[in-house]
Amino acid sequence: MNYKKEYKKYLTSSILDTANNKIASSSLITAFAVYLGLSDLAIGIYAVLDTITNMLQIFAAPLFSKIGQSKIVVLSNYTIYRLSSVGFAFLPFISDNITIRTIFFFIFASIYAVTGEMGYITFVNWRMTLVKKEDRTKFASSKNMIKNTVVMAFSLFMGVVLDQFKASGYELNGFLILFGIVFIIAFIDIAIRINTYKPEIECKPIKVKESVLRPAKDKSFRKVLITAGINRFALGIGTMYLNVYLLRYLHINYVYYSILNIVINLSDAIFSKFWAKRAENREWKKVLIPIGILYIISFIMLLVIKENYLIYILPLIYVLMGCANSAYDIYDNVAIYESSKENYQTSYVTFERFVEGIVTAIIPLLSYTVFKENGNIISTTFLIAIIVYVVFIVYINKKYK
Repeated sequence: MNYKKEYKKYLTSSILDTANNKIASSSLITAFAVYLGLSDLAIGIYAVLDTITNMLQIFAAPLFSKIGQSKIVVLSNYTIYRLSSVGFAFLPFISDNITIRTIFFFIFASIYAVTGEMGYITFVNWRMTLVKKEDRTKFASSKNMIKNTVVMAFSLFMGVVLDQFKASGYELNGFLILFGIVFIIAFIDIAIRINTYKPEIECKPIKVKESVLRPAKDKSFRKVLITAGINRFALGIGTMYLNVYLLRYLHINYVYYSILNIVINLSDAIFSKFWAKRAENREWKKVLIPIGILYIISFIMLLVIKENYLIYILPLIYVLMGCANSAYDIYDNVAIYESSKENYQTSYVTFERFVEGIVTAIIPLLSYTVFKENGNIISTTFLIAIIVYVVFIVYINKKYK
């Protein structure tokens, strides 16, 4: 195996994969949901659905211990995942009824989320067995930087295309063009992965019970679970209605919406090498506490600044959030795997995602049963995020060096 050649191929496919995730999940599909007329609650649930389905990962380790993680198994699941992401484009042709649209929207969203989460561990194992330990932080920072460049270019293109087509009365055509581009990126990504070396992975028999008990009883892994759980809950509830807030209540146009996506990804890219450097010695406190501070500042501004001024402050908020995202990406890509016991990484990583899923599932439940849809729900989510990130900082300061 030519390590440098295979490293570059895997890096390229990872960039296309994560870029497509950002493009589809974070911006295009959400904007399309607003266009389709889905309710605030439906769009809010979609915003956290991907993390909720993390709960299914507890079954991923036992499943793949039985069927293996051959390239054909991994890429078959991945192909279904990618095709489902463009299935949304057919919704306007199925029905004009909002209820029917919502049902089919969540059918595609569920397939997209489930196949993505079930396949997550296979790509973690592929990456970690292919990329040398000394190259992992560099890999994570390089992937984030280049990925965000791709996302920024697409975001600007998306904003211009949608505004132009909307002004001409053909908004749907603009969305269809963009979904076509998402499909092309996915096709190239899969083609590269087919030709990328995949190390053999030893799959020891794993039962669901074992995949829960082993990591759950590991005291050294517990702080990783708590860290990830607190962060996921705070960020999930704080951003649940953010895109709806921008498009439906602040009435920003698609170009400005795209510029904000560019800003957050540019910030993520710029700061990725900085955070990778701080994480070289695995002193995670230096990475995690700033994450909490940056998110607290961001959500405070979203909460207290009046809407007519907030529109002009949004780019600054997105810079801060992008910086925080970049920091957590490094932790997520490195710390969770390296905190796992040797030969049981699959169980540990899937259990961590399972915990994230349980925590995130609380969010739409709270939204539906406690907050309901009212004028204060978005402000309430910002306030809760602030409080939880304060708890996050206190915990990190106590448990990490």
